[in-house]
Amino acid sequence: MSAVQSLDVWLDGFAQPAGQLNKNTDSSVSFQYRPAFLAGGPHPLSLSLPLSDEPFKDTETRAFFGNLLPENDQMRRIMDLQRLDRDDIVGILSHVGADCAGAISCIPEGSPPVKVPGVLAEDYHRLDEAELSEIVRCLAEEHTLPEDVQDPSPVAGVQRKIALTMLEDGSFALPIAGRHVPSTHILKVPRPQDAPDVIHETAAAATAAAAGLDVALPRPMDIGGLPALLIERFDRHVGDGVVYRIHQEDFAQALGLPPTLKYERNGTADHRFDLEQILTLLDRLQSPALARRTFLRATLFNLAIGNTDNHAKNHALLYGDQGAPRLAPLYDLLPIRLNANYTHELAFRIGGAKFFDDLTPGNMESFFRAFGLEGTRLKRFVTGDIARLLVAIDGYVADLPKREFKRFNNLVGRELSQLADLLHLELPFHERDAFEPTGGGWTAS
Repeated sequence: MSAVQSLDVWLDGFAQPAGQLNKNTDSSVSFQYRPAFLAGGPHPLSLSLPLSDEPFKDTETRAFFGNLLPENDQMRRIMDLQRLDRDDIVGILSHVGADCAGAISCIPEGSPPVKVPGVLAEDYHRLDEAELSEIVRCLAEEHTLPEDVQDPSPVAGVQRKIALTMLEDGSFALPIAGRHVPSTHILKVPRPQDAPDVIHETAAAATAAAAGLDVALPRPMDIGGLPALLIERFDRHVGDGVVYRIHQEDFAQALGLPPTLKYERNGTADHRFDLEQILTLLDRLQSPALARRTFLRATLFNLAIGNTDNHAKNHALLYGDQGAPRLAPLYDLLPIRLNANYTHELAFRIGGAKFFDDLTPGNMESFFRAFGLEGTRLKRFVTGDIARLLVAIDGYVADLPKREFKRFNNLVGRELSQLADLLHLELPFHERDAFEPTGGGWTAS
């Protein structure tokens, strides 16, 4: 079988292409590492694409590279203009692959590398207040971005987001056209009717930090009278006025799952985002025991704040210069149970349970047992680490201003009480009103 279209796949910082992405005569796709990368590359592009001199077939290739496609105005315009089908991954990447999220780029075969570090003083166009306000307005109203604005580092998924760079004086900028330098921040903009989610996501992340979790902290902003969230990218490093990319991938990519299978409920028995696959992934990271403990605490935290949208693309890995990757900070934390219009089925089952309200002590014991915790070890972990986590969450949320955070506070109180009962813990939680759910939410997708 021969290729009808080929792209070179580059990893930022490596002097030659990492490999070649092909669309074949039967419309399947394949990927193969180049010998030079196998000999000297710092790490594979993905845990789902381990270093090998054999080509990867359609399923593995499509899962990883399909997760690089952004669902934004830029890609939709390209698909319309070039008459490309959504399944034509190689065709789409031939037009937008120079600006894939992260440190990877996919460009026509034989082209020179495009991604380079960014010099803050030279490579960026500073946005004035009017330009920034217009971008935010377009995102809030779900309009096409201004004609001269392209997202320089698209974030995969259906998002009202744009990647920006913060200059050394705190102002915002976009890369000068054609320079392909990295951004430093992501600006998220809700629709006007969903503006309360800005404060809820901010509060959720701040609560995680107060509870001792590693988290990407968003900063709420008002731009042109519209609310927005500014989030510093954890896959960037800024030093001496230069911005560098750090290679990362989300759990869907690492597990070889297409974006449509980011929830367990959408998968099949042998191809889904479930606890068995999560544990297999965690055991391939730096310090597997620490990775398991970190993920376990993060899962309990998400349950405590009512975030059932804990799917495969809301967890990521970061790669260093060599060796296995590590867990990235938590991100996209939102108490989704405040949104009565969104399904509250768990992103992955816990001890077999599909819903938080259906959890039993037996489900929790089964869940912990999968992590190797039972008997005395489990009791010590629950009465130590988990009890401290839940008390820290309770204390931080209870101190939030009651007027803005009353519903969030009441939700967390309900979830904490239920978790404590499931874990047979007696903890000194603050008293709260009963939680009453209502509708609304900008991440319901």
